[in-house]
Parts: sequence; structure tokens; C-alpha cells
Amino acid sequence: MKAFILRSSILGFGILGLGALLVAGAAHATDSSHFDIAITVDDLPDHGSTPVGGMTRVGIERAEIVALKAHNVPQAWGFVNAHGLVGEPDSIVVLKEWRAAGFPLGNHTYSHMGLSNSKIQAWTADLEEGEPVLDALMQGENWRFLRFPFLDGGNATNHDAAIAYLNAHHYRIADVSVSFNDWAYTETYNRCLGKGDEATIAMMKTRYISAVRAEIARMKAMSQKVYGRMIPQVLLTHIGSFASVMLPQVLDELDKAGAHYVTLEQAESDPAYAETDPKAGEGSLMERTAGEKGIDLSGLPAGVAINDIDGLCK
Repeated sequence: MKAFILRSSILGFGILGLGALLVAGAAHATDSSHFDIAITVDDLPDHGSTPVGGMTRVGIERAEIVALKAHNVPQAWGFVNAHGLVGEPDSIVVLKEWRAAGFPLGNHTYSHMGLSNSKIQAWTADLEEGEPVLDALMQGENWRFLRFPFLDGGNATNHDAAIAYLNAHHYRIADVSVSFNDWAYTETYNRCLGKGDEATIAMMKTRYISAVRAEIARMKAMSQKVYGRMIPQVLLTHIGSFASVMLPQVLDELDKAGAHYVTLEQAESDPAYAETDPKAGEGSLMERTAGEKGIDLSGLPAGVAINDIDGLCK
């Protein structure tokens, strides 16, 4: 309450300053040339097959941390499938170094179990099986953020039961508003590395950056279409071989597009993430909201197809 003892001249200046900040904030919300975005990373400690060509799980993680720090990303939640530690116990180093970098860890279920094709009892048991590792590594900090595997929010039978369980156990959903589909390139990139096919790798990199630019344009247009403003975004990426190589360029593209990096908690404090949502956690937030509100998304900038990526280097 110290503000109340300020002299009137200082108080007047403060009010004017606050007004300027509010105006600036409103302009920021509607001006898509600048936007807040939180970076999140799925499938720690091991996304995809065992890396080849000298890459290691730890090397991938370190490369991603270097890129995030170089771009002053304040936080990157890593969502963990602890089952990966069974086959590759040494990959616990990935999780420890993620924490040492100051980044938090959340739950992605123990075995990356999709909700729609699972019984709710099996799914919640799988979720709980992933908790001891998080509890140990987070050392008293909150780790109760869930990223639904496959962005699968469940079918009509089990979605509401899952949400009730998450609420009762104080979980928050780590929603997604934008993805560049790096996951689709992981296995193909590993195959191309194994074959030494540098020409195909170069083509994939060029194509991927083109896709990133297209998705950023689509993201901005969709936010304006659905909300009439630029909402804070949440990017989904992975701890994969291809993702780690491309992350510096991805962040460069976000920088050029006007990104301001924030925490997941800051992004999800926006009202867009708190709307009543009968399919919370399913797919992409903005597309899901558009569907629920009957908003036509035709005419928006198109994304780039990924359905032929898996056929390369075979």
C-alpha cells in the first residue's frame, strides 16, 4: 500500500505512466507483429529411435538447451515419458541437465499412452507411474502440468473422467496453440543420417524452415480470426535429433516474426486458455476453439503437408 503515501505530483505521473502501459498492452494484444510465446518440449528423455551419426540423447538435450539460452527463452517445460529410462537408464542425465538448466519437468504419462483408446483406470495408472521421477527431480517444485500424449484429449466416454481426475489431483493441462511438426521428420532424419544422404537432409531442412514460416503466418491469422487479437502462444516441439538441429533456426524465425518468450504459466494466464472447454487438451487450442464456436478457418494461410516425409531415405 506504499503507493498511497506518494506525493500527488508523483502519483499523477504514475497514473499517466500506467495509462501509457495499458495502451501499449492493448496495442500489443492486437498487433500480430509482436506476440508472446512459451516454448515446451515433449518426450523427454528420448524422442524417436536411438540417434545415429555420432548423436546421443544427451547431445540432443544439450544442443536444445544451448539454443534456448542463446535466445533468452526464460523457461521451457520438458514433458517426460519416464518409461524411456527403462531401456536407456543413462538418459536420466537428460532430465538432470534439463533441471540444472533451470527448466521444469512435467508429466507426459509414463509410456506416452493415448487416452481415446485406453480405459480411464489404465490411463490414470500410467500417469501416476510417471510421477516418482518428476517428484524426485523437481525437488518440491510444482510438476503437475500434463501434456496429453498425441494431444489426445479422449473420447466422449473418458474425457470428462480424465478431467475430473486431473482436477482432483491438482494438475493443469499444458495446452498447445502451434506446432511445426518436427516429430514427423525424426525417423526420416535418422535414416538419412545412417545412409549419409546429405542431399535429402539439406532438402528436408529447407522444406522445414519454409513450413515454420508458413505455420507462423497461419498462427497469426488464426489468432486474429478466432479471438480478434494476438493471444499468447504455446509452441510444441520435441527432444529429437532433427528438432535439436533445427531449433536455432526455428527460434531465429520466431524472433524475426516478433516473438517475445514467456513462461507457460504466463501464456496460459490469458483468458483464451481459461474458456469453458468440453475438449480441453485435445489438439490445438485455436483450432479446437474455432470448431466449438463454429468459426470458419477457410482462407487462412495454408500449412505445409508432411504426409510424404516418411517415404524419404528408405
